[in-house]
Amino acid sequence: AVVGSGVAALMAVRTMCTSIKETGQPIKVTWFTARRKMGATQSALSKSPTVKLKAGDPYFDYGCQYMSPVSELFERELERWKELGLASDQFDVSVLDTQKTGDNTANTGMNKLSTAGWVGNGGMGPMLEALTFQTRDEFADCGLEHVSGYPEVQQQVVSIHRDENKKKWLLNTEKKTRQFGPYDYVIGGFSHPKRTDPFLKDGGEATKPMMNFLQGVKYNQFFALQVVLEKGLEDESIKSLSACHVLNHDVLSFVADNSRKPHQKKYTPKKNSSVTNKNKKPHITLISTAQFAKKNQKCNRKIIQDKMLGSFGNLILKKSLKSLRTEFQPKIHRLNYWQDGRCVNTIDGDKGCLFDSSVNLGWCGDFCVDPSVDGAAQSGVSVAKFCLEKIEYSMLNGATKNDDQERFTKSKWIESNNIATVDIGKFSHL
Repeated sequence: AVVGSGVAALMAVRTMCTSIKETGQPIKVTWFTARRKMGATQSALSKSPTVKLKAGDPYFDYGCQYMSPVSELFERELERWKELGLASDQFDVSVLDTQKTGDNTANTGMNKLSTAGWVGNGGMGPMLEALTFQTRDEFADCGLEHVSGYPEVQQQVVSIHRDENKKKWLLNTEKKTRQFGPYDYVIGGFSHPKRTDPFLKDGGEATKPMMNFLQGVKYNQFFALQVVLEKGLEDESIKSLSACHVLNHDVLSFVADNSRKPHQKKYTPKKNSSVTNKNKKPHITLISTAQFAKKNQKCNRKIIQDKMLGSFGNLILKKSLKSLRTEFQPKIHRLNYWQDGRCVNTIDGDKGCLFDSSVNLGWCGDFCVDPSVDGAAQSGVSVAKFCLEKIEYSMLNGATKNDDQERFTKSKWIESNNIATVDIGKFSHL
C-alpha cells in the first residue's frame, strides 16, 4: 500500500507499477490519496479552499508556485507531463537582489533567468489530480487499485496498525468504520508530524521507530498573501511580471502573477463572456520571508498585509502603498500562514528514503533528498526501488532480508539550509 497524494507518492506508485508491468511480478499495489497540499489550487472566485475550479476560472496556486528540475529523473517526468498536456515549461522567472539594487527598485532591477519554470496546466492541484487518474488508468491492468479519500472522505485512511500474528499491515478509516488490507508493505508519502503522528500512533511498537524519527522533521514558515489587482493591467511593471525571487529583503521572498501562467494564455473565453485574455486581472501571490513570518506570526493581520503590499509596491511597481491602492485598487483575497512551509532539515547520506526493514514500513518525501518537488520525486523512486528489491529477495529466498535494518536505525537529521537556494526551496536555475 502507498499512502500519499503528492509527487513522492505518485512516483513511488509509478516506479512500482512500471516494474510490475515489465517483469510480470505478482504484486498488487493499492494507492490511497486524500487532499493535496503541494498541489493545492484555490479558486479566486471563492475564499473556500474546497470550491472546484472550472476551466478558465482565475485562481491562486496555494502551495507550490512553480517547478524547476534538478535531476534528470524529474526532468524526464516533467517532459512526460508536458506530453500529456498537463504541464508547461514557459513560465518566466526573474530574480531581484535588493542588496544590489536597494528597496525602491523598478522592474528594471529584475533579472530574467535563462531557463523558465514549469507549472501545472490549470493549476498545480488540477495537474496532480489528472496525473493521479492517468496513472490509475495506465496501470489498471497491472493490479493497481486507487482509493480516493477526497471528496469521498469515508474512504480516507487515517491510521495504521499491524497484525503481529500474520505480520501484515491494516489501514483504517475514521473511527475504524472501514478497514483496508492486509498488506505486506506500506509506504507513506507525507511528512508533517501533525499528520504522521495520528496516522502512526495506533501502530504501537511496530510504527514507533518511524513515528519518532519523523517527529524530527522541521519546517520554516511563510505568509502567503493573495491579491487581485482591479486596475493597472496595462502598467509596464505588471506586464513584465510573471514570477520573481526577491533576495536579501526583510519582508518578501517571492512574487508571482498567477494570471500570467502559460496555460491561461491559451484559454478561449466562452462566447459573450466579458473575460478576455486582454483584460485578465492580475492575480498576485506574495510570499514573505521565513524570518518575517517567524517574527510576525502573532501580529495584527492588517499590519502584515500592509507591510507585504507596501513592499510589493516599492520593489516591483516603484509605488508607495497609498499610490498602489489608488492606481491598482488591490483586493485582498486571502492571507494564509503556512506553518509548515519548507523543510529545513533532511536525512543524511544518499539513501533517498526511510525504510524500517523489521516491519516493512517505508517513507518518502522531499525531506529525504532536497526541499523541492524534484526531491520528492527522487525520494518516491528510491523507496519504491528499495521495496522492490526486498520483495524480489523474499520471493527468491522465501524469507525477508533484515540485514539492512541498520540503514534505518542509523539515519540522522542534518540541516538543509546549505542546499536550499531560497526560503521557499531549491531551484536548479537560481
